[in-house]
Amino acid sequence: MTTIDLARRGSHLVRSSVLSFVVSFVPAVVVAEEVVGPPSEPDHQQVVLCDHGPCDADRPSSAAAAMVDQLVGQGLRCTVRPRLTDTVVVEWLSGEAAVLPFDDALDVAAHRRGWLRSYCVPDAAR
Repeated sequence: MTTIDLARRGSHLVRSSVLSFVVSFVPAVVVAEEVVGPPSEPDHQQVVLCDHGPCDADRPSSAAAAMVDQLVGQGLRCTVRPRLTDTVVVEWLSGEAAVLPFDDALDVAAHRRGWLRSYCVPDAAR
C-alpha cells in the first residue's frame, strides 16, 4: 500500500465522518428548536399612558415616572443604570410606558421604537 492510497483512504474516512455528523446533527437541531419553541408572551403587561403627547428622549414622561413609582411601591428598586432583569420600564415613542422583559425591551431600543427608562430588581433591603 502506497502513501497515496493511505491518503485517499484517510480523506475518504474524514469526508464520511463529517457527512455522518452533519446528517445526524441537523435533524437534532430542528427537533430541539421544536421542543423548546418560541419564547412565550408575558402573562401581563402593565401600561400607563403619557398625559402630555410625544415624550422627550432625554427626560422620562410622567407615564414612565408613574410606572417606576408603581414598581417601587411593589417592592422593587429601580435605577437608570442598565441591569440584567426582566422588569424594564420602556417608554414608547407615543408616550406610553410599559414594563417589558429584558429581551423585548432591547428589541424596542434596537428598533428605535422607544426608550429604556428604568431597570427594576427586587429590593434586597426589604
